[in-house]
Amino acid sequence: MNTEPATASSNGEEDDSHRRIDPLVKLLYEASEEITSEEMNNPSTFDEICPLYTSICKIDDRYQNPELIGRGGMKEVFRVYDAKTVRHVALAKPLAKFSHDHFDAFLREAHLTARLEHPCIINLFDMDVDADGRPFFTMEFKQGRSLRAILDELRNGHERDRFPLRKRLMLFMRVCEAIAYAHSQRVLHLDIKPDNIQVGEFGETQVCDWGLGVVMPTDETMHDSEVLLDPDLYGPLLDSVKGTPTYMAPEQKNRDAKKTPQMDIYALGCVLCEIATLQPIAAYQKKRPQTDSALAAMIQKATANEPSNRYADVDCLHEDISRFLAGYSASVEQSSVLREVGLFWRRHRDVCAVVSGSVIILLLFAALFVSQLREKHQAAVAARADAETAWIRADTERALATTAQKNAERAKERAEESLAKYIVEKNKSEERLKAQVQSAVALSDDLTSIPLIPEDTFTTTVKMSMQHIDTVLSNNPPPESRVWHKKFWLYFLMQDFKSATKLLDDEKGVEPDLADFARRYVKKMNSSGYLNTAAFGQLITNLCQSSRFRAPLAEKMLIYDLRYPRSVEDRVKLVYTWVRINNRKPADLELDFDAESKAVRLRGNVQSLVRTLSSPWPPGVRVNLLYTLNPKSLDMRGTQVSDLTELSDLDLIELDIRDTKATDLSPLAQTRSLRRLIVGVDQFPEAQLTMLRDSTDIEIVQE
Repeated sequence: MNTEPATASSNGEEDDSHRRIDPLVKLLYEASEEITSEEMNNPSTFDEICPLYTSICKIDDRYQNPELIGRGGMKEVFRVYDAKTVRHVALAKPLAKFSHDHFDAFLREAHLTARLEHPCIINLFDMDVDADGRPFFTMEFKQGRSLRAILDELRNGHERDRFPLRKRLMLFMRVCEAIAYAHSQRVLHLDIKPDNIQVGEFGETQVCDWGLGVVMPTDETMHDSEVLLDPDLYGPLLDSVKGTPTYMAPEQKNRDAKKTPQMDIYALGCVLCEIATLQPIAAYQKKRPQTDSALAAMIQKATANEPSNRYADVDCLHEDISRFLAGYSASVEQSSVLREVGLFWRRHRDVCAVVSGSVIILLLFAALFVSQLREKHQAAVAARADAETAWIRADTERALATTAQKNAERAKERAEESLAKYIVEKNKSEERLKAQVQSAVALSDDLTSIPLIPEDTFTTTVKMSMQHIDTVLSNNPPPESRVWHKKFWLYFLMQDFKSATKLLDDEKGVEPDLADFARRYVKKMNSSGYLNTAAFGQLITNLCQSSRFRAPLAEKMLIYDLRYPRSVEDRVKLVYTWVRINNRKPADLELDFDAESKAVRLRGNVQSLVRTLSSPWPPGVRVNLLYTLNPKSLDMRGTQVSDLTELSDLDLIELDIRDTKATDLSPLAQTRSLRRLIVGVDQFPEAQLTMLRDSTDIEIVQE
């Protein structure tokens, strides 16, 4: 292979780069020589070279604009502006009434907080002494509210939709994770309550105010830093910082009692009670309001009077809450078989509903079939008995006629009477046959008018309908009977044009327009007994062109056709044809399908994704035009589709509706499979996006 041209091109590019860069390098070099040593020592020149560094050096007062946001038993907290880091932080300092003797007790909380690094525990930034010699420390400043404020709003009937029980329990799980981490670092909080739990605007949760916390001793010698955190070291200096009796374990009220994790678990149980019932633990234990048995068992376990009867650790409580949210029974719940069945139904609601519905439908069909067989058998037995009685009577009359002439007229009258009864019974039998024909046709119409059942079940339904019609045909109804029309219609639906044309040859009554199509397409059937893709697509087009009321038949033929082995390309061609028919044949229609990911890309002047020809049957049921492709991802950017309810029968996982006519996202709240929705920036009001995020697990991407 000759590489000389490529080498020449490469050398040319390098020469061009040198020509462009060399002047810039020379200019920078000359500029550097022009800066004298006096200019380098000039402060203004240094400011221009290192503006960030000099700006920090000029800051005399780092924490500015204090704004009081809270006050406790020992400290007060301000919202301040950190001039060095250019952000707002929370600054805590001891109350003015406290002297130097209380400063170490104040700094205990800062040292305890500094030992803990967890997303759900407030972060400590800095500790220092101000110009007056009083200590202070700064912490992370979070926008949001305390859990106490949220619970108060819920008690007043506000924000029930924003904070349902499930979301409140998820917030509680984050608190458990923070306390479990602290326990793993041998740190106890000892003042867990809703006031000390901060919830951000986006659900982020942090545990704060570790002023009563202690470090649990170990068998090994404690470090000096841990000894200094022992509350007993400060004696009465911590008397101003007291716990909240409502959330304190019984043994915690004895100041000399050994501090254990079970004290925090008791407080967590009190918080769980308030989250689940919106009532404090005292009111709950007195009134015992209606509560889920699993939550009641967890509350009772966590708030047991004896520490040994409580949860062994916070992780066990966290695991029970997780099991409850997942639809399983808690470890402390003595659930009955009926309770477990109810939980199983809740976890698999859709599957159980489908199975139960299917069983009921099968039982109804079986009962109807058995009832009709029994009625037919009873009618046949009765007719045979009546006929035999009539013949016996006629023979008796003929025998009597030979013996006595005077009884001849009477015998003749009896014979005529018997004949009249026979005719009546025959007419009744014909009426019963006619009723069976009407019942068979109606049942077949009902079975084949269910378009949203899976293709394999639809095939079985068509087969059952054909069997029922064959049972009625065994009584040889007249050629003009509607049951022949229905059998021809089923053959046409199955693309069995050979059997359909045989009914025509037998001069059975059928619909003329379908008869013409059957004779025309019987010649185009392949060796496997159905039409190839091109012929089938042409048939669908011709049916809809002949009459818009043939569109429902075309739709059912497309669903039944799924039983035939066609390639993915052929399925896409059929769907492409079906979309064009129902959207006035747009010239710019594009339809791409990735079989591996089941992703559909749709472009063009498409206004509807359901059949627009004829009205939906059954009423209210609409089949998506892409149903036979069973897509999991749909990109329909730039189309004219406006009604998202047309996607209800698709099990989509991802949907892109940018630049469409859609204005209402509420239909997507009913979908169970959708996980990702792509919309345009400012395409929908923020209220609709917030509604969809709160009510579903759908990820909304704005591009």
